[in-house]
Amino acid sequence: MRVESPCRADLAGGTLDIWPLGIMHPGSLTVNAAIPVMVQLDVDVEGPTGEVWHAVGEDNWRRLGAGDASTDLTAAVALAVRPEGGVRVRVQSQAGVGSGLGGSSAYAVALARGILTAAGEEMENVRLVALARDLEARILRVPTGVQDHWAAVRGGILAVHYEPGGERVERLDVELEWVGDRMTVFDTGISHHSGMVNWEVIRRRLDGDSATAAALEAIAEAARRCRRALLDGDDEEVGKAVAAEWSARGRPAPEVCPPELAEIERVAVGAGAAAIKACGAGGGGSVFIWHRAGARDAITRALADAVPGGRVVACEVARIGCRVLART
Repeated sequence: MRVESPCRADLAGGTLDIWPLGIMHPGSLTVNAAIPVMVQLDVDVEGPTGEVWHAVGEDNWRRLGAGDASTDLTAAVALAVRPEGGVRVRVQSQAGVGSGLGGSSAYAVALARGILTAAGEEMENVRLVALARDLEARILRVPTGVQDHWAAVRGGILAVHYEPGGERVERLDVELEWVGDRMTVFDTGISHHSGMVNWEVIRRRLDGDSATAAALEAIAEAARRCRRALLDGDDEEVGKAVAAEWSARGRPAPEVCPPELAEIERVAVGAGAAAIKACGAGGGGSVFIWHRAGARDAITRALADAVPGGRVVACEVARIGCRVLART
């Protein structure tokens, strides 16, 4: 069974997807775009019970068991979905570690969906997202959000609204080619660690830090502006909203924009970008760039000169979420 899920780039409202931050700021939402950076897996549910076998590409297989489920995402997801084991998964492609594109969440979604489909079973999207979120939190030992998982499940451009009782997922009625002409996702090569950056923000907000609360409120407002601008087809206002979100994000946690990332921002804006922000928690990884149609080439040439090893990873929206490609 070959299955794939897209990763995502977040435009505005990240971190608010981590409970209870969004609930503490009524009207909070996250706007993101699924991108064609794919997690692709071959999944088989035949094999000895109690065992999970995992391989990357042509590498040697490794055996996982119940004792690995608290530290290894493959074991955790496989044994939660299929407690009797008997799972084999070979990774054909995945996002780079520290890319900031939600690769581990897309992996968890693809693995769970692949196992379920291979076994002839189903799981509602809401339950699948909650399961993957909770298993990641158990392994990372920090709170985790849901926006990455929804992008992997649904594809397209989403606004995930955080409301009492659970999130509400809105697929935005936006021309995807219009967005693709104006967005570029660029891998800076600077690795980041989202869990710890997010945890600092969560801790400060729960401790009642007023500056952090004000910054999160500004992030929520920027996300609302971004959603409305996308629906209106107002590319200038989208850029302003993304820029406002990035400015607010640096206030509670200056570590989201280290000097190397600030230099990349300076180069991109100097070459014509309307806005640039780190994907995910920040601190490194990939950056989302919003620009006018036709400006991509000049921006990417400037970044190629300034960032050795950096590369464009996406310049379009992935229309489709997690899907089965073939029955192997």
